[in-house]
Amino acid sequence: MAKVSKLYEGIKPMGSTIDRGISMIIYGDPGRGKTHLAGTLPVDETIIVNTEAGYGPLLGSGHHVFNLKEDLAQLEKFYQYLRCEAHPYKNAVIDNISEMQDWILRVIYEGRGKDFPEVKEHGDTSTKMKEYLTLFRDLTTERNMNVIFNAWEYPIDIERTEGGVITKTYPKLYPKITIDICGKVDAVGRLEVYEKTGDRFIRFVGTTKIMAKCQFKGVDEFEEPNLPNIIAKIKGFNYAKKEEKSNGVNEPVH
Repeated sequence: MAKVSKLYEGIKPMGSTIDRGISMIIYGDPGRGKTHLAGTLPVDETIIVNTEAGYGPLLGSGHHVFNLKEDLAQLEKFYQYLRCEAHPYKNAVIDNISEMQDWILRVIYEGRGKDFPEVKEHGDTSTKMKEYLTLFRDLTTERNMNVIFNAWEYPIDIERTEGGVITKTYPKLYPKITIDICGKVDAVGRLEVYEKTGDRFIRFVGTTKIMAKCQFKGVDEFEEPNLPNIIAKIKGFNYAKKEEKSNGVNEPVH
C-alpha cells in the first residue's frame, strides 16, 4: 500500500461550489439606478459606504450607511472594523468608487496645502485607489463578505496590437488603473436600460466596445437588476454537475 503523505498546511482539495464572498463592479451613467440596485441587498446584512451624498434612493429603506467625509484615516479605520471586528454585515457596497477617487484626490492635495492637484497628487491618488480597492476586495476571502463597487462609466481609448485605436466603455477610474481593477474583481456588470420599455438589466458579457465579465458560471449574460439573486446564482452553481448546453445567447430582460 502506498504511503499517504500529509498535505502541507493550507492545502485542500477544491470544492464544487464557491465558498467565499463575491466581488463585483456595477457601473453605468449617473442616475441609472446603481444606488437603488444596492438597496436590493438585505437591510440588516448590508453596509453602504456613501461617497457622493446620493443616498436618496435608500431613504426609508432602513439600510445602514457610512458617510465618507473626513480623511483617509477615517476610511482606514472603517476598513479595519470590517476586517477585524464582529459585525452583522455580509455585504459591503462602495457607492461609488468614481466619486471616492475624486474624494481621495481632494483629501491629498488639500492636506498638502494646495488649491489644485498636480501630477504627484494624481499619481498618489491612483496608488491609494488600487490599495484600498484591493483591501476591500479581499474581504471576500478574509470575512466571506460580498463586496460591490458602484462606479460611473467613461470611454477609454485603447491602442490595438494590430494597430489603430478603439474606444471602450469602462468603469470611471484613472485609465492606467481601470483595467487592472477590473481584473481584480470576480465580475464587472454594466447597468443598462432597454430603451423601448425603460426596463433595466445588467450586462455581464463584454463586447469590443463595452467592458463586462463574470469569471464564474451561474449568471446569464444579461440579468435582472437584483443583487441577491445574482450572488445566489454565482455561489449556488455546482461545478460537479454536468453543464446543460445552451440554446443560444440570452437576450436582455424587457
